[in-house]
Amino acid sequence: MSERGTRLMAKADRQLSEMIEFFGTLDEADLHKPCPDESAEDSAGDTVGAVAAHMAQGYHFLGKFLQADGYVPGSPATGNRKGRGHRYRPGHGRTFPPAALPDVVDRLTGGKAPIGLLADLTDEQLDSVPPAGSSRFSDGSRALEQVIDEVIAHQAAHLVTLKRAVA
Repeated sequence: MSERGTRLMAKADRQLSEMIEFFGTLDEADLHKPCPDESAEDSAGDTVGAVAAHMAQGYHFLGKFLQADGYVPGSPATGNRKGRGHRYRPGHGRTFPPAALPDVVDRLTGGKAPIGLLADLTDEQLDSVPPAGSSRFSDGSRALEQVIDEVIAHQAAHLVTLKRAVA
């Protein structure tokens, strides 16, 4: 356990709590609203529900990545390395259909466990460089800490987009 890992965990946990609170203010009709932010390539042309389902998966994918690459004990829920290099682009790669609001909130709440894994990362692990392509955010030059920060920033960008879409 490192102070840096604990700091990353706290940052991600605050973000997840904000997401859960935000989704608690929505209703099913909000999930069908368009997400028109063309500047966010991952959400352009999708509905709030589709982006919400993608966001709900975000920290689960992070946990699978940390386990698959041996940073933390355990193995990905799939038992293999599928889902690595996850990309969410309409018409390309993996996409998420809209989910019912209670399912999104439940899935977000389930993200607490993968976020908890961040506290177990050592400084040595956080300074290591995951191989290019081992996750969408790994380019072979970024340290693990930078990769995790990028995941958190990615989630934050989606949250901003969704808040605008339902405003």
